[in-house]
Amino acid sequence: MEASTPSSSGAGEITGRPKSVIAVLAGGVGAAKFLRGLTNAGLDEEIVAIVNTGDDWTQYGLKICPDLDTITYTLADLVNPKTGWGVRDETYRSRETLLSLGDDPWFTLGDRDIGLHMYRTKLLAEGANLTQVTAKISQKLDLSVTLLPMTNDEVGTKVLVQIPSTDNEGDQLVELDFQEYFVRYSHQPRVIRVRYQGIEVARPTMEVEQALLNARRIVIAPSNPILSIGPILALGGVGDQLRQRAANGDVVAISPIIAGEAVKGPLAQILDSLMTQHDARIVAELYREVTSQFVVDTADVALVDSINDMGLTALTTQTLMTDLDSAVKLARFAVTIP
Repeated sequence: MEASTPSSSGAGEITGRPKSVIAVLAGGVGAAKFLRGLTNAGLDEEIVAIVNTGDDWTQYGLKICPDLDTITYTLADLVNPKTGWGVRDETYRSRETLLSLGDDPWFTLGDRDIGLHMYRTKLLAEGANLTQVTAKISQKLDLSVTLLPMTNDEVGTKVLVQIPSTDNEGDQLVELDFQEYFVRYSHQPRVIRVRYQGIEVARPTMEVEQALLNARRIVIAPSNPILSIGPILALGGVGDQLRQRAANGDVVAISPIIAGEAVKGPLAQILDSLMTQHDARIVAELYREVTSQFVVDTADVALVDSINDMGLTALTTQTLMTDLDSAVKLARFAVTIP
């Protein structure tokens, strides 16, 4: 990102570079894989990831940023390959202690993972903002991608769900923090509504606004459009910026649904609950105002015409990232579309 003065959010001076910028709206495992592919694609461009913070929350006094952490661990080659999140070869002695004391640590934190959360929480308590803390962690881990939290303000994704009653009084409607829904309840309850608490007053950082302004190409990663990308698009001004860039053909979105199934997570169930069906066409409908091009897997070639009828340009390629090579191919495809 080209700039010569310190940003308003306090990340410090951003040095101008001759490289062009690729900005990626990101959240979760799919985005982490895509970014890993992008960093290995041999492109002489600066990669900036604008990361969802709606999932962030506090446990045991520690500030936890699941999407930022998953992307960080993946790019630092520390991620647990079996889960796609957390740290590989992790230990859980702290959790064992909590269990022995009669606590219910339903959100599992590994010992090394806790160390990162402690470091983040310490810096925030000393007065740094989340953008500054993320930059420092990225520097310590020698990341080649610039990771930007979508905002330094507090935003929380809240999920209104229908929980079956254990008696005869009928089902209950309960609003849960995202992590409660996703982890504690294993994303099983039927979703009635999703809202982003605090989004009305939250603002994107200057770094985020600059990235969207300066980017040659903006990619919406194959992440959950409601839980991961939705909070970013709902931030004041971000949706408008993308609409303007989409009109120039600069924005491409990648479907996280292949052949009617979500690659990972509860997206299919949520779309069924909120929109009665789930396929790549429904995701294209959600993005139709903020992108000009929409990438679907070759398995969904039958949907191309209906997506084109929305006013988008539908493109097909293999979107399932089973290894680094397939992630690299998808990344190159997304950033080289004319």
